[in-house]
Amino acid sequence: MRHFVGLLSGLILGPLLVLLAGWAFTHLRGLYAVGLGALQGSGPLAVAGLVGAGLLVAMVAVPPRLTPMLPLGAALAVGSLSALSVWRMYLLERLPQLPGTEGALVLLPLGVFVPLVVVLAAPVFVGQRWRREDDEGPGEEEYFEGLYEDERDPRRTRSATESVPHTPRHRA
Repeated sequence: MRHFVGLLSGLILGPLLVLLAGWAFTHLRGLYAVGLGALQGSGPLAVAGLVGAGLLVAMVAVPPRLTPMLPLGAALAVGSLSALSVWRMYLLERLPQLPGTEGALVLLPLGVFVPLVVVLAAPVFVGQRWRREDDEGPGEEEYFEGLYEDERDPRRTRSATESVPHTPRHRA
């Protein structure tokens, strides 16, 4: 179930990343046209949006306990938008105009998002991300930990140390 929810979340996250990058590009291009720098006017807001997008990509791609379907869904969405912009741009131009659409339509056919697609698709190939640690059960050392300590030699007499009740050392 976590893989399915991760895939759906990634399919929503991908276009949001493209729109955010397009929105920031539009703002920064407007500032450049007027002759202002990235730290003047609305530039800091656009740079903060790009930093937020970078942090979001890092939080999706890096954590080992997160399902790999989340970044894969985002990679599929961004990659398909990039491919669609190269082959059938008129389909993307028919989409409703949202903030950032104009900049995204400029950036998509240029291949700007291809490195992002590679970074987001990479966690699929890490085998440890497909299962949780909780699903593995006890390890070999934990399983055999107290196995031979409980056996008592019938020829021995009870000593003071053996009168203490045994408590298991493994998790329930």
